[in-house]
Amino acid sequence: MNEKIQFLRAKDVPGLELYRSASVTRAVSRHIHRVFSLSVGEGGVGIHETRQGKQYITPGSILVVNVDETHSSSVPGGYTYSSSSIRIDPILLSTLLLQITGRQHEAIHLQQPVIYNQELAQQIRILHRLLGEAGSRLEKEWLLLDTLATLYARYACEGLKPAAHGNESTPVSRVCEYLQDCFNKNISLEQLAVVAGLSAFHLSRVFTKEIGVPPHTYQLQIRLKKATDLLAAGKPLVEVALATGFCDQSHFQKAFKRKFGITPGQYQW
Repeated sequence: MNEKIQFLRAKDVPGLELYRSASVTRAVSRHIHRVFSLSVGEGGVGIHETRQGKQYITPGSILVVNVDETHSSSVPGGYTYSSSSIRIDPILLSTLLLQITGRQHEAIHLQQPVIYNQELAQQIRILHRLLGEAGSRLEKEWLLLDTLATLYARYACEGLKPAAHGNESTPVSRVCEYLQDCFNKNISLEQLAVVAGLSAFHLSRVFTKEIGVPPHTYQLQIRLKKATDLLAAGKPLVEVALATGFCDQSHFQKAFKRKFGITPGQYQW
């Protein structure tokens, strides 16, 4: 059975993307998302692995992946995996959490990344369907807020993580900020070492240990997130590839398909 991945931008609510995957069998190595992801298992068995360990995703399971959280995924031999996902832009997420809590926060940290709650899973399915259809924007925004508020109230561990402040800079955070600012540049490890104030070797080790992926992988994730923004704005594929630091359109398309399971053209359509 062939893998199928459907992508759709949420109607009426900017900052939301919808994915539906079916019959997935491939593994995805450690990576990060520049978005907040909320998924429900729809069929088969998937494996999600973070620093908290390995979790199995079965029908009705809810998977939560925070912005910049390092994780990998795979499917056990002989199985396939299907899911529905809502991905929320970090700026929108911060705005929603401010509305829910009255304070500025950047993420919801849960006791476990996988939740088993059939009622909440069904609510997320309904939200996923509504966001992909024409209809009441008020209903969509209310259900989105209610879903996130339920996650926070029932499953948040030690409340919410406060947003980082500029005076809390560390060598690794400085490098992350530099990579975000210079995502389209062909940066050397030595340049990053200067930014961090560490040797190139030491930086490579501490960055990978703290972030979960090496600097070049982190840069690639930023490039691909920037690419989705440009594609959503209707920019030509060649222009997007060059603007985000890829040497040509072919390299861009391969990286995009490897990350999202669809081509840039399918994403833009």
